[in-house]
Amino acid sequence: MAPRAYNNATRLQQQAQLKARIAAAAAELHAERGAVATSYADIAQRAGVSLPTVYNHFPGEDDLIAACTGHAARSAPALPVEQIMGAPDLAAAAQALVEAMDRIHAHYEPWQVWHEHRLVPALGALAESRRRDLTALIRQLLARHAGAAGTPGLAAVWESLLHFDLWHRLTRQHGLARTVVRRTLVHLLLAACGPRPAAPSPGPTRRR
Repeated sequence: MAPRAYNNATRLQQQAQLKARIAAAAAELHAERGAVATSYADIAQRAGVSLPTVYNHFPGEDDLIAACTGHAARSAPALPVEQIMGAPDLAAAAQALVEAMDRIHAHYEPWQVWHEHRLVPALGALAESRRRDLTALIRQLLARHAGAAGTPGLAAVWESLLHFDLWHRLTRQHGLARTVVRRTLVHLLLAACGPRPAAPSPGPTRRR
């Protein structure tokens, strides 16, 4: 029985590797031309497999999109939530958040530049989930440092300023250096919170 179990395990491993290869090929093509313009035949050719093999592993578009996004996510920089929430003040938190989003946008740029979340429901659902997660983090951040938990409008402004579209427009269309964009976004995030109250000046010393 042992050889048969070994053969089954080997076969499963080979199938998993093949599936990963197809997903990687699809992710490459989606970055090059977008998901809408990529056919299963294109993916089969890039992966070096037959067309039925692609359909066998990914019978539906949602299956393929999930595999592609998972492939891209495995090498994506993580959002350092603990570092951001543990920042000593709002300025430091905004700096950490902007730097993290800059790295994330740079990683996902080849796929996000196609704006296919408006065309592919699975991508739209993923984009909305990420937006909600980021907005929730922002609300926690503002609640901690700015006492603004009850102002969803401010969280919406922050989320909009951190959106990929603005980052891409500034870095690619206007050609601004990413260091400049990061510095500008931090300034805008803090400016959206309004003037910070000044520390109270010490009162006059009473002589005894």
